[in-house]
Amino acid sequence: MSSVSLKRALPPVYAAAAVRLLFPLLVLPVMAVRLGTDEFGRLGLMLVWAGLLAILVEGGFLGAATRRAVVADAAERLRLARQVFSARCVLCLPVVLLALGVSWWEARSVAQGLSSTGPQLADTLLLAALACAMGWPATWYLQATSQLHRWAWVELTVQGALLVLTLLLAYSVEVYLLLQVAATTSLAALGWRWLWRDLRGESAQGLWASRDVWPGLRLGAAMLPVSLAGAAYSLALPAIASTRMARSELGLYYLADRVVRALIGATDPLMQLIYPRIVDRFRGGAKVALRYAGRWALGGLAAGAAILAVLLLGWPIIGRFAGGAEPERLFAVFAVSGCLLPLLMSWKFIGFWMLGSGRFDHAYRACIVVGAVCGVTGAWFAGHNAVALAGVALVAETAVILAAITGIVITLRSERG
Repeated sequence: MSSVSLKRALPPVYAAAAVRLLFPLLVLPVMAVRLGTDEFGRLGLMLVWAGLLAILVEGGFLGAATRRAVVADAAERLRLARQVFSARCVLCLPVVLLALGVSWWEARSVAQGLSSTGPQLADTLLLAALACAMGWPATWYLQATSQLHRWAWVELTVQGALLVLTLLLAYSVEVYLLLQVAATTSLAALGWRWLWRDLRGESAQGLWASRDVWPGLRLGAAMLPVSLAGAAYSLALPAIASTRMARSELGLYYLADRVVRALIGATDPLMQLIYPRIVDRFRGGAKVALRYAGRWALGGLAAGAAILAVLLLGWPIIGRFAGGAEPERLFAVFAVSGCLLPLLMSWKFIGFWMLGSGRFDHAYRACIVVGAVCGVTGAWFAGHNAVALAGVALVAETAVILAAITGIVITLRSERG
């Protein structure tokens, strides 16, 4: 892509990223006030479970299918599309059953006094529908064919409409989830329509083919465990802690965690620009690339620390917008969760250096497993309130970084030996 076309492509990508950032920052505090802490905790738990179940539907194809589709011709891409589509049709079935299991779990929470509101059939249906829609996008194809800059206009339109409609209409958990289902289903359907428009000339047959189910499942099998392990110390923490945490406490944690991670996610467009530059620096050697990544890491550390300072020092003003979410308790959770800002905004650049080198793949996978073990274990034994769970998340992310550094050292020593 030329520099001119790159300049034309970046604005819609960044605009879509801005809407994704604004959504949790604007909407979640509003929903916390509208719903109250108990109902907001129920909403948070539903969204967490939807995210976890969506990983099963996604099936690891974002990594596996993208890698194959980049170097494939149109006929091969259509074959991959049939495998992904057919496998996801089958993967939706266990997700529906697991959604029923989540509803049963919620019923136990009511019996234990952790929640005052029991699950309803509508909750189960909305959870299953949202999980399937979230896991069904055609992003793998759009990314492989370098069409994300064009797709960004579609995403911007749908996400912008979702933001406005949520602020206008969402005064209950059910309406909020229904709007989420409508938006994610629209994006998934439009993405696959885009794919079919590009590839339908290769064959008159549709996307579903029973013979492609098993090859499709095998295609994503290698990447799925990594996705599940990565989710284990982020999304899974509140799901596990919900067995012993009141929904009001869960709501406080979810609000703080989502806002903090949205702020961290604001660096993603920058990461997409810096990552290929880090990789390019490896032509001069690993140390040259590390020095380049290290400079950006120091900048991320400073930016994260500045944002955290603004949040903490400005809390007397910021806390007014969380009136229904117990501002004093929420401040305590933010004070712990906010430590992730300088930690992750700096470490991401070093993590990209690891990936870009191609020498630390085993260390990368190992650190994800370490984080998953720390997060799941900590949530089970220590996640009894929102502040404690925020501490578990901080410890899990720190463990990931320490494990990665250890893996780098071990790898370098083994290479020298």
